[in-house]
Amino acid sequence: MKISSIKTDKDGAVHLRPYTIEQFVKRIQTDANHFLISSLRLEVSPERVKNFRRYREIPQICAPVELCRQSNGALGMRAFNDLVVLEVHQLQSREMCNHVKNAAMEMPATLAAFTGATGTEVIILVSVVRADGSRPLNEMEAEDFYAQAYYRMAQIYDATLPQRVTRMLPSLRHTFLLPLDEHPLLNSQAVPYRLHGNPSAVAADDGEEHLLALPEQRNFQEMDMEAYQNYERVYGDVMQRVTEKLSGQRIDNEWYKSYVTGMAAELFRVGWPEEETVCHLWRHLTFRDEPGLTEEFMRTIVETVYEEGRAQGGQRPKPEAKEPIMQQVIRRIESRYVLRHNTIMGYTEYRSNHTWVTPWRPVTEQVINTFTTDLQLAGLNVWDRDVKRYVHSTRVRDYDPIDDYLFCHNKWDGRDYIRELAATVPTENPAQWAEWFHTWFLAMVAQWKGRDRRYGNAVVPLLISRQGMHKSAFCRSLLPPELRAWGYTDNLSLAEEKAVHQAMSQMLLINLDEFNRISPQKQQGFLKNILQLPSVKVKRPYGRHTEDVPRLASFIATTNMADVLTDPTGSRRFLGVQVTGNIDVSQTPNYAQLYAQAQEELNDGARYWFDDAETAVIMKHNQRFRQQGTAEQFFHHCFSVLKPDEPGGEWLTVSEILLRIKKQVPSFKIPAANAFSRILREIPGIASHRVTKGTLFYVQSLQ
Repeated sequence: MKISSIKTDKDGAVHLRPYTIEQFVKRIQTDANHFLISSLRLEVSPERVKNFRRYREIPQICAPVELCRQSNGALGMRAFNDLVVLEVHQLQSREMCNHVKNAAMEMPATLAAFTGATGTEVIILVSVVRADGSRPLNEMEAEDFYAQAYYRMAQIYDATLPQRVTRMLPSLRHTFLLPLDEHPLLNSQAVPYRLHGNPSAVAADDGEEHLLALPEQRNFQEMDMEAYQNYERVYGDVMQRVTEKLSGQRIDNEWYKSYVTGMAAELFRVGWPEEETVCHLWRHLTFRDEPGLTEEFMRTIVETVYEEGRAQGGQRPKPEAKEPIMQQVIRRIESRYVLRHNTIMGYTEYRSNHTWVTPWRPVTEQVINTFTTDLQLAGLNVWDRDVKRYVHSTRVRDYDPIDDYLFCHNKWDGRDYIRELAATVPTENPAQWAEWFHTWFLAMVAQWKGRDRRYGNAVVPLLISRQGMHKSAFCRSLLPPELRAWGYTDNLSLAEEKAVHQAMSQMLLINLDEFNRISPQKQQGFLKNILQLPSVKVKRPYGRHTEDVPRLASFIATTNMADVLTDPTGSRRFLGVQVTGNIDVSQTPNYAQLYAQAQEELNDGARYWFDDAETAVIMKHNQRFRQQGTAEQFFHHCFSVLKPDEPGGEWLTVSEILLRIKKQVPSFKIPAANAFSRILREIPGIASHRVTKGTLFYVQSLQ
């Protein structure tokens, strides 16, 4: 087990340094780097850590995994450390930190506990393993396991520690600043907690809001954390002013109410949003048990103060000029929530309008009822239809997660990351596979971007090998975590056509896992049809009408059987690849450059479809993976194929061929002549020509 220290120098170069747990515990006992952590604690408050003048000099520590520099330039997982990082923040004294550390060490699974960089938090390293003793094979599996383990451990340690664990969004690459603790606690004989259940089943704490430890771990939440830290600084200044104004008064229930009112007035004066004021006031109140000081009462005080403040400032209509009811609905909803319409999923999402980071959730009927109830409690005579009228209108901004991701990753450094990713799959013909995969990958991104709405990405890479060679893991790794969480599936059933169409309109990549389970009828009918669709007809969530929407999804497939292609006319739609060894999924793809390369090549006019010559090569290549039907097998049993200029053959009609097969094999069930004719046309090398009595085929009888 090795813990990774990450430091970025002034030139942007990333430096990695590994520590054993014993080395790390010894390292954090002294402030060896020119009193860096000591200066941090002296110069800035915990809420303003990022404003520390030497902040960039402080190494970041990653404990869950040992990181390494990959050949593609990205940092990847070398080994999973079986560790979960828990943090307890906002501890007011060294004694409280020691109390939390000692309580944590009472748990047998605790490997180490130490005070963090700011001196106001304790970091706990908990040892967790799977109950069956297995280990995650790659970073994606480790990520799933870590998330499940984090939530389980947070709940368990809540019951043991004197203060609850500070909730964070669980991330395998979670980092914290280099700590400083003269007396860290280490239990080298820690007994790992054996986690039962499905490692991929992640159950987050119900209703928990999450704080993240470091802004480096954020995407859209990074601005939230910076704003949150600024708000915390202002809040402390305002609280000091209000407390001084109320000093000397008797501290009773009325004092508490005056305090809340004064805080709301001051925060309005300094320009705080209303919901931010409500959130911070309620979260920081230490006297919530006082009679009457409920969250709803506090919200009413804040709303009243803000209404009066806006009226005095001329920001709201005077009472005699009554504000339209719909305007009140919109104002109150927007003050408490942020809404966006997810154009991919087809529904409106919401999150609380404050900097306590919370995930986006769909606006369901239950949420509509909550919005309506809150508005009615605020004195508005509204119905749920009034709320729906706004929530499901074009006044809510559109949000496209695909465009958002691709826009943020559009600068390519010129290295061929796509073919490098293909090279992680060992095949009999690596060069051919790399070219095919490159074209298909461009077609997948072009499908997302809607480059040509007339055609769909009808080609499917088909990975063929025995079990345990990481085919499914490779397919999952094609999407970055931000898109994979909602845009990837490998358990889609082709039995429900509506569900398939819905998935094609919302998913980015569909893995037809265990492709051999798809019946020949499905392959030759439904699957063949959907692969070429440029758009699909679906009924959106909460919608009433069927819409024709662009298709997003591309397909990939895996199987353990070689003879799986049953449609002789559709083999051009598959890129059969025989995997000859274990796929290398040890490295995390450099997603930023991978998708930047695809976009730049598409913008430069790169071809993302297969031309006629390539299609002919693909069809010939796929012959080895074709599954011969019974009728075709009986044909080869009775006839051989000759060229027209070769002697010994004869020109026969379909009916004549069928009758001869029936004569030689009495048990042969004669199929329809048209269907058998199509089978014969697809047999490689067979010659045919049209005459008045039908199509003749040049064959040689083997009997």
